[in-house]
Amino acid sequence: MAIIENIRDYIMKCPFLDELASVNVDFLPDDATTYSIEQTPSEPIIKRYLDGTTDRQLTFVFACRLFYSDERINNINNSGFFEKFQEWLFDNSDNGILPEMEDGLIPEKIEAISSGYLYDISGDLSNARYQIQCRLLYEKEGK
Repeated sequence: MAIIENIRDYIMKCPFLDELASVNVDFLPDDATTYSIEQTPSEPIIKRYLDGTTDRQLTFVFACRLFYSDERINNINNSGFFEKFQEWLFDNSDNGILPEMEDGLIPEKIEAISSGYLYDISGDLSNARYQIQCRLLYEKEGK
């Protein structure tokens, strides 16, 4: 199983997602209340050890398309979603609740590395793309 699939399965358990939500990978439909996980460029290996073990990271954006309007409360709620999502990641990491990974890969932490932010607004101003940058830190055992 690809690591991005492990992350997707993990995020699907977030209690703040719409209960009928689907989380895509590298695809965010134009409809509101849709979600996607998209890998972002980064140095995958953070540290190498003599036994071949490596500390690694996989960076990604968690993006969603939410209803957008000139109503302040709607847009505050959109930003609030990302505050709750960020805290959910931090709390889970602190409590050892991490994505499941294949043998030889040991998850250590999943975290937000930015706050959630407005990225793009649809042409008809009905919805907007918001996103938050995140990363999974894990160890890959040496051979």
